[in-house]
Amino acid sequence: MNRPADNADTWYTRDGPDSDVVLSSRVRLARNLSGFVFPVSIKSDDAERVQSILFDSFNHLEHPEAWHLVRMSNIDTAGKRILSERGVLDAGTGSEPWRGVIINGDGVLSATVNTEDHLRLAAFGAGLSLSACVALSSEIDTQLRARVQFSALPDFGYLTSNLSDLGTGMKASVLVCLPALCLNSLLDRVIREYLAQGFMVRGYYGADTGNSLGCLYQISGGPACSGDVLSQIRQLEQAARKLAELERKSRQELLASSVTTLENTVFRAIVTAKYARFIPLVEAVDLLQRIKLGVGTGLIQGIRDKELTALLYRVQTAHIGFVISGGNIIIEDDVKGEELRMDRLRAMVIQEVLKEADIRERR
Repeated sequence: MNRPADNADTWYTRDGPDSDVVLSSRVRLARNLSGFVFPVSIKSDDAERVQSILFDSFNHLEHPEAWHLVRMSNIDTAGKRILSERGVLDAGTGSEPWRGVIINGDGVLSATVNTEDHLRLAAFGAGLSLSACVALSSEIDTQLRARVQFSALPDFGYLTSNLSDLGTGMKASVLVCLPALCLNSLLDRVIREYLAQGFMVRGYYGADTGNSLGCLYQISGGPACSGDVLSQIRQLEQAARKLAELERKSRQELLASSVTTLENTVFRAIVTAKYARFIPLVEAVDLLQRIKLGVGTGLIQGIRDKELTALLYRVQTAHIGFVISGGNIIIEDDVKGEELRMDRLRAMVIQEVLKEADIRERR
Protein backbone atom coordinates (compact mmCIF):
# COMPACT_ATOMS: atom_id res chain seq x y z
CA MET A 1 0.00 0.00 0.00
CA ASN A 2 1.19 3.52 -0.75
CA ARG A 3 1.37 5.22 2.61
CA PRO A 4 -0.91 8.21 3.13
CA ALA A 5 1.10 11.42 2.82
CA ASP A 6 0.36 15.01 3.69
CA ASN A 7 -1.24 17.16 1.03
CA ALA A 8 -3.33 20.29 0.75
CA ASP A 9 -6.56 18.27 0.61
CA THR A 10 -6.12 16.37 3.88
CA TRP A 11 -9.01 17.24 6.20
CA TYR A 12 -6.82 18.40 9.10
CA THR A 13 -5.24 21.14 6.95
CA ARG A 14 -8.60 22.93 6.69
CA ASP A 15 -10.27 25.53 8.86
CA GLY A 16 -13.37 24.81 10.93
CA PRO A 17 -15.78 26.36 13.46
CA ASP A 18 -14.31 27.16 16.88
CA SER A 19 -10.94 25.86 15.69
CA ASP A 20 -9.12 28.11 18.16
CA VAL A 21 -10.14 25.55 20.84
CA VAL A 22 -11.70 22.55 19.06
CA LEU A 23 -9.07 21.05 16.77
CA SER A 24 -11.18 18.30 15.23
CA SER A 25 -14.40 16.30 15.37
CA ARG A 26 -15.07 12.63 14.73
CA VAL A 27 -18.22 10.54 14.39
CA ARG A 28 -17.84 6.75 14.28
CA LEU A 29 -20.61 4.26 13.48
CA ALA A 30 -20.22 0.61 14.54
CA ARG A 31 -22.04 -1.96 12.41
CA ASN A 32 -22.12 -5.78 12.12
CA LEU A 33 -23.50 -7.96 9.35
CA SER A 34 -26.49 -10.17 10.13
CA GLY A 35 -25.72 -13.87 10.08
CA PHE A 36 -22.09 -13.57 11.19
CA VAL A 37 -20.58 -13.67 14.68
CA PHE A 38 -18.58 -10.68 15.93
CA PRO A 39 -14.91 -10.42 14.84
CA VAL A 40 -13.59 -11.47 18.27
CA SER A 41 -14.99 -14.99 17.71
CA ILE A 42 -15.25 -15.20 13.94
CA LYS A 43 -13.52 -17.92 11.89
CA SER A 44 -11.14 -16.77 9.19
CA ASP A 45 -13.30 -18.12 6.34
CA ASP A 46 -16.34 -16.18 7.58
CA ALA A 47 -14.19 -13.10 8.15
CA GLU A 48 -13.03 -13.31 4.54
CA ARG A 49 -16.70 -13.41 3.45
CA VAL A 50 -17.51 -10.37 5.58
CA GLN A 51 -14.61 -8.46 4.07
CA SER A 52 -15.64 -9.45 0.55
CA ILE A 53 -19.25 -8.34 1.15
CA LEU A 54 -18.22 -4.99 2.59
CA PHE A 55 -15.56 -4.27 -0.02
CA ASP A 56 -18.10 -5.04 -2.73
CA SER A 57 -20.64 -2.75 -1.07
CA PHE A 58 -18.20 0.17 -1.06
CA ASN A 59 -17.44 -0.52 -4.71
CA HIS A 60 -21.13 0.09 -5.43
CA LEU A 61 -21.40 3.40 -3.59
CA GLU A 62 -21.72 6.68 -5.44
CA HIS A 63 -18.26 7.70 -6.71
CA PRO A 64 -16.59 4.35 -5.92
CA GLU A 65 -13.33 5.64 -7.41
CA ALA A 66 -12.89 7.88 -4.34
CA TRP A 67 -12.42 4.88 -2.05
CA HIS A 68 -9.24 2.88 -1.41
CA LEU A 69 -9.94 -0.65 -0.16
CA VAL A 70 -6.92 -2.41 1.33
CA ARG A 71 -6.31 -5.64 3.19
CA MET A 72 -4.43 -5.07 6.43
CA SER A 73 -1.76 -7.55 5.37
CA ASN A 74 -0.87 -5.20 2.49
CA ILE A 75 -0.14 -2.26 4.79
CA ASP A 76 3.41 -2.05 6.10
CA THR A 77 4.26 -1.16 9.70
CA ALA A 78 4.96 2.48 8.92
CA GLY A 79 1.66 2.82 7.06
CA LYS A 80 -0.24 1.36 10.00
CA ARG A 81 1.44 3.81 12.36
CA ILE A 82 0.49 6.76 10.16
CA LEU A 83 -3.14 5.58 10.10
CA SER A 84 -3.02 5.16 13.87
CA GLU A 85 -1.67 8.69 14.34
CA ARG A 86 -4.56 9.99 12.25
CA GLY A 87 -7.14 8.13 14.33
CA VAL A 88 -8.14 5.70 11.57
CA LEU A 89 -6.69 2.57 13.23
CA ASP A 90 -6.15 1.51 16.81
CA ALA A 91 -2.45 1.05 17.49
CA GLY A 92 -2.73 -2.68 18.18
CA THR A 93 -4.80 -3.67 15.14
CA GLY A 94 -3.69 -7.02 13.75
CA SER A 95 -2.40 -7.64 10.23
CA GLU A 96 -4.54 -10.65 9.32
CA PRO A 97 -5.54 -10.53 5.63
CA TRP A 98 -9.25 -10.69 6.52
CA ARG A 99 -8.96 -7.34 8.30
CA GLY A 100 -9.11 -4.26 6.14
CA VAL A 101 -9.06 -0.49 5.85
CA ILE A 102 -11.21 1.65 3.58
CA ILE A 103 -10.21 5.28 3.05
CA ASN A 104 -11.74 8.11 1.10
CA GLY A 105 -9.21 10.10 -0.91
CA ASP A 106 -9.08 13.13 1.38
CA GLY A 107 -9.33 11.12 4.61
CA VAL A 108 -12.60 12.73 5.72
CA LEU A 109 -14.25 9.30 5.63
CA SER A 110 -12.63 6.00 6.54
CA ALA A 111 -13.62 2.56 7.77
CA THR A 112 -12.09 -0.53 9.31
CA VAL A 113 -13.23 -4.07 8.54
CA ASN A 114 -13.17 -6.94 11.06
CA THR A 115 -11.54 -5.05 13.92
CA GLU A 116 -13.82 -4.88 16.99
CA ASP A 117 -16.88 -4.85 14.74
CA HIS A 118 -17.37 -5.97 11.15
CA LEU A 119 -17.46 -2.33 10.09
CA ARG A 120 -16.46 0.87 11.86
CA LEU A 121 -17.22 3.85 9.66
CA ALA A 122 -15.71 7.19 10.73
CA ALA A 123 -16.05 10.77 9.53
CA PHE A 124 -13.51 13.44 10.51
CA GLY A 125 -13.77 17.21 10.32
CA ALA A 126 -11.79 20.30 11.26
CA GLY A 127 -12.99 22.32 14.23
CA LEU A 128 -16.40 21.76 15.79
CA SER A 129 -18.02 20.02 12.83
CA LEU A 130 -19.96 17.19 14.47
CA SER A 131 -23.14 17.89 12.48
CA ALA A 132 -21.24 17.70 9.20
CA CYS A 133 -19.51 14.50 10.32
CA VAL A 134 -22.76 12.77 11.28
CA ALA A 135 -24.34 13.83 7.98
CA LEU A 136 -21.44 12.37 5.98
CA SER A 137 -21.28 9.09 7.89
CA SER A 138 -25.06 8.69 7.88
CA GLU A 139 -25.19 9.19 4.12
CA ILE A 140 -22.70 6.36 3.55
CA ASP A 141 -24.47 4.21 6.15
CA THR A 142 -27.76 4.66 4.28
CA GLN A 143 -26.16 3.70 0.97
CA LEU A 144 -24.62 0.59 2.54
CA ARG A 145 -27.94 -0.49 4.09
CA ALA A 146 -29.40 -0.61 0.61
CA ARG A 147 -27.03 -3.51 -0.13
CA VAL A 148 -26.35 -5.28 3.18
CA GLN A 149 -28.30 -6.07 6.33
CA PHE A 150 -26.82 -4.94 9.63
CA SER A 151 -27.57 -6.71 12.91
CA ALA A 152 -30.22 -4.84 14.90
CA LEU A 153 -33.13 -5.47 17.26
CA PRO A 154 -36.20 -3.24 17.75
CA ASP A 155 -35.63 -2.71 21.48
CA PHE A 156 -31.84 -2.34 21.34
CA GLY A 157 -30.96 -0.78 18.00
CA TYR A 158 -27.71 -1.87 16.34
CA LEU A 159 -25.90 -4.83 17.92
CA THR A 160 -22.21 -4.23 18.56
CA SER A 161 -19.28 -5.93 20.23
CA ASN A 162 -19.04 -3.20 22.86
CA LEU A 163 -22.06 -2.74 25.13
CA SER A 164 -21.57 1.03 25.23
CA ASP A 165 -22.14 1.14 21.44
CA LEU A 166 -25.51 -0.67 21.54
CA GLY A 167 -28.29 1.48 20.14
CA THR A 168 -27.24 4.04 17.57
CA GLY A 169 -23.80 2.40 17.30
CA MET A 170 -22.38 5.90 17.28
CA LYS A 171 -19.43 7.35 19.17
CA ALA A 172 -18.87 11.06 18.70
CA SER A 173 -15.85 12.96 19.99
CA VAL A 174 -13.99 16.26 19.75
CA LEU A 175 -10.31 16.99 20.27
CA VAL A 176 -9.75 20.16 22.30
CA CYS A 177 -6.70 22.22 23.24
CA LEU A 178 -7.00 23.91 26.67
CA PRO A 179 -3.73 25.64 27.61
CA ALA A 180 -5.36 28.70 29.23
CA LEU A 181 -7.47 26.58 31.55
CA CYS A 182 -4.33 24.65 32.41
CA LEU A 183 -2.34 27.82 33.20
CA ASN A 184 -5.21 29.11 35.35
CA SER A 185 -5.23 25.81 37.29
CA LEU A 186 -8.88 25.25 36.34
CA LEU A 187 -8.47 22.25 34.03
CA ASP A 188 -8.81 19.50 36.65
CA ARG A 189 -12.05 20.98 37.96
CA VAL A 190 -13.50 21.35 34.46
CA ILE A 191 -12.61 17.74 33.61
CA ARG A 192 -14.28 16.48 36.81
CA GLU A 193 -17.43 18.43 35.92
CA TYR A 194 -17.58 16.91 32.44
CA LEU A 195 -17.01 13.42 33.79
CA ALA A 196 -19.83 13.95 36.29
CA GLN A 197 -22.13 14.88 33.37
CA GLY A 198 -21.47 11.50 31.72
CA PHE A 199 -18.89 12.56 29.14
CA MET A 200 -15.72 10.59 28.58
CA VAL A 201 -12.48 12.57 28.85
CA ARG A 202 -9.06 11.17 28.04
CA GLY A 203 -5.65 12.51 27.18
CA TYR A 204 -5.25 12.46 23.42
CA TYR A 205 -1.66 11.20 23.40
CA GLY A 206 -2.04 9.13 26.55
CA ALA A 207 -4.54 6.40 25.71
CA ASP A 208 -2.58 3.78 27.65
CA THR A 209 -2.20 5.81 30.83
CA GLY A 210 -5.18 8.14 30.71
CA ASN A 211 -2.82 11.12 30.95
CA SER A 212 -2.67 13.83 28.33
CA LEU A 213 0.46 15.05 26.67
CA GLY A 214 0.12 18.75 27.38
CA CYS A 215 -3.39 20.18 27.25
CA LEU A 216 -4.91 18.04 24.48
CA TYR A 217 -8.02 16.12 25.47
CA GLN A 218 -10.59 14.04 23.63
CA ILE A 219 -14.15 14.59 24.85
CA SER A 220 -16.64 11.86 23.90
CA GLY A 221 -20.37 11.50 24.35
CA GLY A 222 -22.00 8.94 26.63
CA PRO A 223 -23.36 5.46 25.75
CA ALA A 224 -24.93 5.05 22.32
CA CYS A 225 -28.21 3.91 23.89
CA SER A 226 -28.79 7.32 25.52
CA GLY A 227 -31.06 8.98 22.99
CA ASP A 228 -31.07 9.17 19.21
CA VAL A 229 -28.22 10.33 16.99
CA LEU A 230 -29.30 13.96 16.78
CA SER A 231 -29.79 14.37 20.53
CA GLN A 232 -26.38 12.78 21.23
CA ILE A 233 -24.70 15.10 18.73
CA ARG A 234 -26.53 18.15 20.08
CA GLN A 235 -25.47 17.37 23.64
CA LEU A 236 -21.79 17.01 22.72
CA GLU A 237 -21.87 20.14 20.56
CA GLN A 238 -23.26 22.17 23.45
CA ALA A 239 -20.61 20.78 25.80
CA ALA A 240 -17.83 21.60 23.32
CA ARG A 241 -19.08 25.15 22.81
CA LYS A 242 -19.21 25.69 26.57
CA LEU A 243 -15.65 24.38 26.86
CA ALA A 244 -14.54 26.79 24.12
CA GLU A 245 -16.15 29.68 26.01
CA LEU A 246 -14.38 28.67 29.23
CA GLU A 247 -11.02 28.49 27.45
CA ARG A 248 -11.52 31.93 25.88
CA LYS A 249 -12.57 33.39 29.21
CA SER A 250 -9.42 31.98 30.79
CA ARG A 251 -7.33 33.64 28.07
CA GLN A 252 -8.85 37.02 28.90
CA GLU A 253 -8.25 36.46 32.61
CA LEU A 254 -4.59 35.68 31.92
CA LEU A 255 -4.24 38.82 29.81
CA ALA A 256 -5.82 40.89 32.59
CA SER A 257 -3.99 39.48 35.60
CA SER A 258 -0.83 37.66 34.44
CA VAL A 259 0.15 39.09 31.08
CA THR A 260 3.91 39.06 31.77
CA THR A 261 3.81 35.39 32.78
CA LEU A 262 1.66 34.65 29.74
CA GLU A 263 4.12 36.45 27.45
CA ASN A 264 7.00 34.50 28.95
CA THR A 265 5.16 31.23 28.27
CA VAL A 266 4.31 31.90 24.63
CA PHE A 267 7.43 33.91 23.69
CA ARG A 268 9.73 31.17 25.00
CA ALA A 269 7.73 28.66 22.97
CA ILE A 270 8.00 30.47 19.65
CA VAL A 271 11.69 31.31 20.08
CA THR A 272 12.48 27.67 20.84
CA ALA A 273 10.30 26.38 18.01
CA LYS A 274 11.85 28.75 15.46
CA TYR A 275 15.50 28.27 16.38
CA ALA A 276 16.03 24.90 18.08
CA ARG A 277 17.95 22.35 16.01
CA PHE A 278 16.37 19.26 17.59
CA ILE A 279 12.76 19.00 18.81
CA PRO A 280 11.51 15.69 20.26
CA LEU A 281 7.80 14.86 19.86
CA VAL A 282 6.74 15.63 23.44
CA GLU A 283 8.43 19.03 23.33
CA ALA A 284 6.99 19.76 19.88
CA VAL A 285 3.42 19.20 21.07
CA ASP A 286 4.02 21.40 24.12
CA LEU A 287 5.53 24.19 22.03
CA LEU A 288 2.71 24.14 19.49
CA GLN A 289 0.07 24.32 22.23
CA ARG A 290 1.77 27.33 23.79
CA ILE A 291 2.10 29.02 20.40
CA LYS A 292 -1.59 28.34 19.83
CA LEU A 293 -2.29 30.08 23.14
CA GLY A 294 -0.24 33.02 21.90
CA VAL A 295 -2.32 33.20 18.72
CA GLY A 296 -5.55 33.06 20.74
CA THR A 297 -4.43 35.91 23.00
CA GLY A 298 -3.06 38.06 20.19
CA LEU A 299 0.54 37.78 21.40
CA ILE A 300 1.71 35.88 18.31
CA GLN A 301 0.99 36.84 14.72
CA GLY A 302 1.76 35.42 11.29
CA ILE A 303 0.39 31.89 11.87
CA ARG A 304 -3.14 30.49 11.81
CA ASP A 305 -4.87 27.91 13.98
CA LYS A 306 -5.37 25.49 11.09
CA GLU A 307 -1.64 25.50 10.35
CA LEU A 308 -0.83 24.67 13.97
CA THR A 309 -3.41 21.87 13.99
CA ALA A 310 -1.90 20.40 10.82
CA LEU A 311 1.54 20.53 12.46
CA LEU A 312 0.29 18.46 15.41
CA TYR A 313 -0.28 15.62 12.93
CA ARG A 314 2.75 16.25 10.73
CA VAL A 315 5.28 16.19 13.60
CA GLN A 316 4.23 12.77 14.88
CA THR A 317 6.76 9.99 14.64
CA ALA A 318 5.42 7.95 11.72
CA HIS A 319 4.67 11.07 9.66
CA ILE A 320 8.24 12.32 10.18
CA GLY A 321 9.58 8.85 9.34
CA PHE A 322 7.60 8.88 6.09
CA VAL A 323 9.22 12.16 5.04
CA ILE A 324 12.70 10.83 5.84
CA SER A 325 12.04 7.64 3.88
CA GLY A 326 11.32 9.72 0.78
CA GLY A 327 15.02 10.60 0.63
CA ASN A 328 14.38 14.16 -0.57
CA ILE A 329 15.29 15.90 2.68
CA ILE A 330 18.88 16.96 3.29
CA ILE A 331 19.96 16.62 6.92
CA GLU A 332 23.41 17.69 8.12
CA ASP A 333 26.11 14.99 7.96
CA ASP A 334 26.94 15.34 11.64
CA VAL A 335 23.38 14.40 12.70
CA LYS A 336 23.76 10.68 13.39
CA GLY A 337 21.20 8.09 14.48
CA GLU A 338 17.56 7.66 13.49
CA GLU A 339 16.04 9.34 16.56
CA LEU A 340 18.27 12.40 16.29
CA ARG A 341 17.58 12.68 12.56
CA MET A 342 13.85 12.58 13.26
CA ASP A 343 14.16 15.29 15.93
CA ARG A 344 16.15 17.40 13.45
CA LEU A 345 13.58 16.97 10.68
CA ARG A 346 10.74 17.70 13.11
CA ALA A 347 12.40 21.03 13.92
CA MET A 348 12.80 21.77 10.21
CA VAL A 349 9.13 21.01 9.48
CA ILE A 350 7.98 23.27 12.32
CA GLN A 351 10.29 26.09 11.31
CA GLU A 352 9.15 26.01 7.69
CA VAL A 353 5.55 26.58 8.82
CA LEU A 354 6.49 29.19 11.44
CA LYS A 355 8.77 31.28 9.21
CA GLU A 356 6.27 34.21 9.11
CA ALA A 357 5.24 33.86 12.77
CA ASP A 358 6.50 36.41 15.28
CA ILE A 359 5.77 37.88 18.69
CA ARG A 360 3.61 40.96 19.11
CA GLU A 361 5.04 43.16 21.85
CA ARG A 362 2.90 45.32 24.14
CA ARG A 363 2.97 48.99 23.20
